[in-house]
Amino acid sequence: MMVSGLAFKRLAACALFTGLLTGPALSLSDQYETAPEVAPAQLLDGKEVGPGYAVLPPVRSTGFLHDYELQADQGIEKVLGDGLLKMRLSEIKAFVALESLKNDASFLDGLKQSAQKPVEFVESTIQDPVGTAKSTVSGVGRVFSRLGKGVESAVTGQGGSAADIAKSITGQAQARRELAVQLGVDPYTFDKALSAKLDETASVTSAGSWTVTAITALIPGGVIVNATRAAEDFRNVIVDSTESELRERTLDTFRKAGISERNIMNIDANPHYTASEKAIIAYQMAAMPSVQGLDLIAEDAAGVKDRGFAYFQLRRIVLLETYHRKISGLGQIRDVTGLLVAMRRDGMAAIVMPYDTVAWTEPAAKTFSGLQEDLNRLPFPPTGVDFLITGTVTQMAAERMTAFGWEITGNYPMPEGPVH
Repeated sequence: MMVSGLAFKRLAACALFTGLLTGPALSLSDQYETAPEVAPAQLLDGKEVGPGYAVLPPVRSTGFLHDYELQADQGIEKVLGDGLLKMRLSEIKAFVALESLKNDASFLDGLKQSAQKPVEFVESTIQDPVGTAKSTVSGVGRVFSRLGKGVESAVTGQGGSAADIAKSITGQAQARRELAVQLGVDPYTFDKALSAKLDETASVTSAGSWTVTAITALIPGGVIVNATRAAEDFRNVIVDSTESELRERTLDTFRKAGISERNIMNIDANPHYTASEKAIIAYQMAAMPSVQGLDLIAEDAAGVKDRGFAYFQLRRIVLLETYHRKISGLGQIRDVTGLLVAMRRDGMAAIVMPYDTVAWTEPAAKTFSGLQEDLNRLPFPPTGVDFLITGTVTQMAAERMTAFGWEITGNYPMPEGPVH
């Protein structure tokens, strides 16, 4: 079972509002509890403070996801969910590591060389960048076939710039993508400071004397990410594809997965996912070809209105594909009175969610109780319900759901890969 985007947002907002009004007390009545507040150290095991950041106490909960306040160099930001927090901490860690490269004299020399050796197409050294691009479209198209469309887009004013073309031709753009995945961060990160630092660091490769391997050799141990084979395959797609190529592959993969054109275009236009994340969603859906009703999930993913819920949807889809592949095959996704339910081939229903903490708040109690009633009313009710989440379940919530006959699995790990 998956709570649809709109239903989940209403539930989470209501749970958070209830928690803020009532404070940290655990019991409201014989029937409900408030979502607990905890110290960051209880959740982060010593990682609540580190170079460039601090997670501020207390950590509140919506009844489903933890609601963090992260103090970083850019100020305090709200971060919804354990997964998004882990992603943000990995970005900060990568930024600090790249910043530390400036302590190496040879790397500083490389930066100076790249700044003193402007390459062709850089706007500051070309009197007529667009005219120059026009004159080289055919040659670039022959020698760098993958750049042809990008050059043409820049020439026609539909995208890109002379500087962007220069980065592609010199290999700087690919070096940036390779560097990002080596550090375990998204090349298309929304973190502006990290994005600028990736650009700066990758620029040394254009001077000719540095490679990404040479750069990462200077980075302290524990920062570079070793991927599994499956994750490595996807990382190669990200590194080897230009942004426009990645978008084309993503759209094509969505279509092969049977997603409607309307939902494909809405996901493509949604500004709360990175280009890499849209590709991940497409590839995960394509990995479940036998599951009917995936378009319902795509519609939820397409409709999110903020970054926190976008990352939740991303994690949900990755977790669902893992469940389908490793635990029990799914037959279809059904809409049960406004909630999306994953129906297993063996006749059970599955609630597979990247929840951080499930508390028996009033909204959660009414939702889960109502769902159980609605499942029982189906012409062919499921033989049981498997409730699997990445986080924990409070004692009260576990008692209530067990009374429904549900099987409960907590602390299920997210699969290794680019999604935390």
